[in-house]
Order: sequence, then structure tokens, then C-alpha cells
Amino acid sequence: MRTRFQIEKRKDVAGNLLSADRPVFMSVTFGGNRVIIGTGIKVDMNGWDADLQKIQVAYPGAQGFNNWLESMQDIAGKTMEALQHSGEELSPENFRQLYQRLKPKYSGGFFNLFFQFMESNSPNWSNATYRKVRTLYKLLREFDDQSLSPISFHKLDAQFLEDFIAFCQKKGYQYSTIYKTVNNLVWFLNWATDKGYNVYREYKEFYKQMNAPDQKSQTPLFLHWGELMQLKEYPTDNRRMERVRDLFCFMCFAGLRFSELQRLQKEDLKEGGIVIRGQGGGVRVIPMNTYALQIRQKYENKYYLNNTAFPSMSIITMNKYLRLMGKDLGLNRMIYTAIAGEEGLPLYRRLTAGTAVNTFIKNAIEMEVPVEIISRFTGVQNDSRVRRFKSDLAIEEMKKFNL
Repeated sequence: MRTRFQIEKRKDVAGNLLSADRPVFMSVTFGGNRVIIGTGIKVDMNGWDADLQKIQVAYPGAQGFNNWLESMQDIAGKTMEALQHSGEELSPENFRQLYQRLKPKYSGGFFNLFFQFMESNSPNWSNATYRKVRTLYKLLREFDDQSLSPISFHKLDAQFLEDFIAFCQKKGYQYSTIYKTVNNLVWFLNWATDKGYNVYREYKEFYKQMNAPDQKSQTPLFLHWGELMQLKEYPTDNRRMERVRDLFCFMCFAGLRFSELQRLQKEDLKEGGIVIRGQGGGVRVIPMNTYALQIRQKYENKYYLNNTAFPSMSIITMNKYLRLMGKDLGLNRMIYTAIAGEEGLPLYRRLTAGTAVNTFIKNAIEMEVPVEIISRFTGVQNDSRVRRFKSDLAIEEMKKFNL
């Protein structure tokens, strides 16, 4: 399937090319078929970038318009995927009908809709509620300004959440404050979804990816070195499972987050080092150990969409296959939270992509890597996980006196 955007080129009765308020169309081609869908956007001819197939940045309202075009392209891809799995004929008529059912209402962009959310609901809010929502609006604006990719509904996924949490931590927010802030964001997203402006549901996983402030584990979840080696050597003929195994282990050996792994380009993997480019423009370099280098070499001569260093996958896919492999390997070490009376669960059932950074930190501390170096590699200064792991290690060391 291929999607393209184009502006209407039509002449008036005098034969002159019309240039004002020209409609933009999306063309979807598949299997020798073509479907033309109106975007609802009109733009002057001089505001259209034909090469990039988007509205020029300087054109009024360009960011909202371009976000809408990205959403349309994304929905077209989801429509094709759903149609292929439905068993129905891949015809232009079926594609158009399903697309019309899946697409959201036009909103003019994330922040325009957020402002509408405040305007339409503020008469029913207390002053405290209005200030809380207004603060969130300003915080998201600030995050958007320093981000390499503007906020839009189809990008509100696990990677967004991780980047947003890191942004809030750098501003000095406590974990409980961040949790409440995300809770308010989900409130807005539920409103947008109910109104038909948002059709993306990844944000509903945010709560599963965060621990409530009073439910945080005393020690972050991690793999012991032996458990990590078991996973590294896990045999499989399933290509997707193989990729999950390799990419998760690469994160464990390099101290990378899932969002950072997904952003890595071929040129970011230098000889012996990994260049991590932050959303705010910062750069850090992580030397590669032997284990990380072996995985990098396995993928260095393979090429993926957008020249990424590794194949892309969703965090949901990674978590799913991690747990399947963990169960098969017998990773049954019981994990308990700090909640009194809560039953423990075997390790494999709690495995997620986020376990990788914790695994790196835990094993680095046990190998006596200085805390300053660990913090520099992981990119988070004063990381509370480092302090908690060191505290646990100190307790274990003192137990050596219990002869």
C-alpha cells in the first residue's frame, strides 16, 4: 500500500491555474487500485510543499494541518491491516467504507482541541480544577516545544509516556506529581475519544505502565546476571521472538530505554559506542561492551524503514514475547510489591521492556561500576533506582556477618 498527498490543480475559465484555497487529497494505492479521499483541508498553492507532501511550516496553522495529514496516513495503514485480517475483498469500496468508520473527526490539532476542552468544561469546574488543567496545558506546550516531534493523538503511546515522564523528572517533579499529571492527561484524552476526535487507544495503557505512588515496589524489577544470560541464549525459530530477545538484551547490556532503542539510527552506532540523542537536543555516548557489540553486529548489515538501527516493534509486542520466553525458561522467582497482603507473582509475569534499564543498573552496581558512570550512561541524574539498588546491596553485604 502507498499513500500520497496532493493539492488540487485546476484552472479557471480563462485558463489560469487557481491558487487560493485549494483542497488537499490523500491518494491510497494498493493492488492496482486507487482510492482518493478528501482531507477537509484547503490551502493556498504557495503554502503547499509538493516534495514533502505537506503544508509549509510558515503557513498559518501548518502544525495542526500536518498532524491531521499524518493521522489520516496512519488510519489508512490501520484500515488496510484490518481489511487484510477481515477476510473481505481488498476493494476500493471496502477500503473507503472501513476508513470512514475508523477515522476521527477533524479537530485542528491536539492543542486546539485541548483549548476547546478547557473552554467547554470550565464553567462547571472549580477554580482549583481550572488551574490544574491550565497548568497541564502549559506543561504540554513546553514539552512540545522541546520535542523533536510535535504532540498528536497518534503519537500518544508508550514512547511518548516515557519521554514525558523523563521531561517532568528533569523539571524536578516528584513521582506522585507526575502520576497525577498523567491522570489529568488521560482525563482529557477520554473526553476527546468520547467526542470522536481521537480514535487511538494506546493511552489507555498508561496506567499499566506506571505504578501508583503508594504501590511502588521497594526494589525495581530486574534480572540477575544468570537470568539475563539464560534469556540471551534462549533458542527460538520464531523471528519475532528472536528480535524481542536480541533487542531486550541489547537494552540490558547498554542501559537503554525502549524509546531510545526505537529512535536509534544506523549512524548512531559508532565503532564501539552508541550515540543517544535526547528529545531536547542533548547527546550522550555509551561505550559498547562485548555482549552489546555482538547483537549490534548481527543487525548492522540489515536495513529497516527510516534507516533505524534495529527493527521496529511495539512495546506491547515486546512485553508479550518477554513473558512467553520467561515462562518457558522457568523464571519463577517470586516478586512482591510493597502493598501489604498482596500476593506475589512469578518473575516472568512481571517482565516488561522497562525491566532492561533496571537490569543494567542492578548488575552494574554489583560489578562495582561507579554510580556517577551508571547515571551518565542511563542519562538520568540522581536516579532513585540507583540509590535503592545500592541500599539493597549494602543490606546483603552486612548479612555476611551473620555467621
